[in-house]
Amino acid sequence: MSQFAYEVVIIGGGPAGLACGIKLVERGIKTLLIERGRFCGAKNLFGGVVYTHSLKEIVPEFPNLEPSPVERPVTEEGYFLVSREGVVKLLHTKKNPQEAFTALRAKFDNFLSEYALKKGLDIAPKTQVKDFIREGERISGVIVDRPTSFEDERPAQVKANIVVIAEGVNRILTQKAGLAKRDFRPEEVVLAVKEIIQLPKGALEARLGLREGQGLAVELIGEVTQGLPGTGFLYTNKGHLSFGIGIFLNQLVKFNLKPYEILEKAKGHPYFKEIFQGGETLEYGAHLIPEWGLEGLPKLYGSGVLVTGDSAGFVNPLFREGTNLAMYSGLMAAETIIYAFERGDFSERTLKRYEELFKESFIYKDLKLIKDLKTFLLKNSHLFSDYPQMIYEIMSIYFSSQGRYKRDVIKEILAIIRKKRGLIGILKDLFSFGRLFW
Repeated sequence: MSQFAYEVVIIGGGPAGLACGIKLVERGIKTLLIERGRFCGAKNLFGGVVYTHSLKEIVPEFPNLEPSPVERPVTEEGYFLVSREGVVKLLHTKKNPQEAFTALRAKFDNFLSEYALKKGLDIAPKTQVKDFIREGERISGVIVDRPTSFEDERPAQVKANIVVIAEGVNRILTQKAGLAKRDFRPEEVVLAVKEIIQLPKGALEARLGLREGQGLAVELIGEVTQGLPGTGFLYTNKGHLSFGIGIFLNQLVKFNLKPYEILEKAKGHPYFKEIFQGGETLEYGAHLIPEWGLEGLPKLYGSGVLVTGDSAGFVNPLFREGTNLAMYSGLMAAETIIYAFERGDFSERTLKRYEELFKESFIYKDLKLIKDLKTFLLKNSHLFSDYPQMIYEIMSIYFSSQGRYKRDVIKEILAIIRKKRGLIGILKDLFSFGRLFW
């Protein structure tokens, strides 16, 4: 890469960066997206749900495009409460299975990048941004790890009116830009580990009660995380499953636990062991998920710079929103940049519009709503240990009460409640959970 000048440079080829880039080039703004992986999605770990509402704002033609990024439409989603002996399932059959689908980031991001290329976005893969070009306090471009030319080994520089940081959770460049004052803390991130497990032909549908073309997306609470604050997940792909767990990093450090050992133990649970029988692990990976909440958000804008997606911490764990929030943040960044170009002003004063859009959005309102959730979960780990076991035991007694005096059955159920948590304890938990939102 030799010396270049663009109107906008985007750092990172995930959903946030690509969404932003697509909208900018559609408005005729010359934009370069820099991705350190071999291709967009090469370094991203994701096997989860994408919501089509956000995607259609970026790709109106979806789903009528090939190759499709869809693994399976989500026809059922919900929760499994996992005890030591089995599971209690809470599943919802979706009215509109076209509103969400399972995807793998390597395919999904590549799909978006191919669409972006057709729209006119320039993409530089296998390139890493090392630092910023500065003119006084304003960021006016980036310095990359490519030489300027064959004759000049100095790092190449790419000038730009605005730089968009979409680097992901590690936010190294966000700190260099002066938008984050510190690195994340262990209690502010979840470490997720995941395997993609290939099953014998037809086994996925037979074992999960699905027909061809139907998909399941469930969160797992309880024994899969050894009762620690966090969840597991199971998502169906075309011929395989995404299965994993996510636990707050400070809990893993506190108890000196290895996440891959927890995952292996979860796979050995009686229920999942039967599902995975005869399966083959195709892929293993780990990824940090930002859950620092409103109080941990970086400054979202500066002179000549904006920060989006995971770098900004736009994740809503309660409602399982991450990828779609990244795309929305990219759209808000693009709207701000278009506004700045119309005014011919790329100063901090103008780019503050991004924060204003954020605070008007449902993303900010939702993050404000759940601002105390992380603290609540870390202080109430019994929600992940006691409740799944208690509910499973109660259901076991209730559904095997035939031939017994039902008053004795009720007494036995009440005894389990008293032993595990107590009626007063349950009422306190309900009250504490309710106070998060009111």
